[in-house]
Amino acid sequence: MAELAIEKRIQKPKTFDFRRRLPALDGLRGIAILAVFFYHYAGGVGAHTSSSAVRALGVVFALGWSGVDLFFVLSGFLITGILYDTQNDPQYYRNFYARRVLRIFPIYYLLIAIYLCVGLFLGAHWKPAHFFFLVYMGYPAALIWPSLTTAVPSLAVTHLWSLSVEEQFYMAWPWLIARLRTRQAVLVGCVLVATLALALRLCVWVFGWNADWATGFLFCRMDQLAVGAAIAILVRGQSHEWLLRWAPVMFVCSTACVLGIFTVRHTVDRGDPFLWTFGYSLIAVAYGTLLLLCLRSGSWVPSLFSWIFLRTFGKYSYGLYLYHFPLAVVLSPMRQILVSWTHSFWVGSVAHVVICLLINLLIAALSFHFLESPIMRLKGKFGYAAEMA
Repeated sequence: MAELAIEKRIQKPKTFDFRRRLPALDGLRGIAILAVFFYHYAGGVGAHTSSSAVRALGVVFALGWSGVDLFFVLSGFLITGILYDTQNDPQYYRNFYARRVLRIFPIYYLLIAIYLCVGLFLGAHWKPAHFFFLVYMGYPAALIWPSLTTAVPSLAVTHLWSLSVEEQFYMAWPWLIARLRTRQAVLVGCVLVATLALALRLCVWVFGWNADWATGFLFCRMDQLAVGAAIAILVRGQSHEWLLRWAPVMFVCSTACVLGIFTVRHTVDRGDPFLWTFGYSLIAVAYGTLLLLCLRSGSWVPSLFSWIFLRTFGKYSYGLYLYHFPLAVVLSPMRQILVSWTHSFWVGSVAHVVICLLINLLIAALSFHFLESPIMRLKGKFGYAAEMA
């Protein structure tokens, strides 16, 4: 009996298994996509009132751009976990890339096809360099040639910058993980790429380069992906208990630092140089510690983020992100109509946002169930050996 007890202590199970879906992480995705949605649909709400409460709400909505930062931290965490746990799989590269293609490509190319068709009627001026959007290199191509984002004003493509960053990360990261292999080496790699990202953004600021590079270029955003990646490695080691125990303190401290920057700079506009340099890194740490809070089993935080409302938006977050930006152009005239009908700017504006949210959710849900899900079933053909053990 004593030998069995010792064996159980030695064979301690992992604290996080990528094969087990954590509902709280879907809730985090829901928070991320709702932040981005309200940023684009209600970001200017505080400019039309003297009410302190409404202005505060406007500030929250104006901070919605950071929802993309949360997506990056989550991607770094989940993708690194998968890669680290399956690096000995004989079909490591094939399975990873095939599963990413099945998840990401279908509705992305559907959106591109819609853009091409609609562009014919709107007289879009496509250039050869637009080809880069077909291979997820629209950014940095659009950073080099800004005219690529204005082929026609009503076809919004600027939100595709984050998908370019994510896909470029997916292309490069498996090779780096396979090269580094050990926990210590991967953690050192995360620290190095995070430091490089901050250094590059500081160079953009110091040398007066186009600030859009600090936002839309992969190597300038790797610190947020690296924070998630480092957490994925740390929770698989002996330090996981310490991390989870101190996660609340780290969350409060990092969040206080972020709020301190907003207070000192008197803005939440990501165009502020201090925000897109040090601010991006601190926001990544704050979101990383929030992710850790969601891993604390038995805590109220995972229960909160497992709320079905948030999980629903998290489930459809990819489609919502792709569709919401072009739909904003289509649906924007409805605001003035609703304001006229209700004879109130606020009632009309609230009605507009709610209706737009429901329309976006409906379209994303239809896309998920009738296009994405049938295709994702093919992932079963590319299962990892660990899944079949």
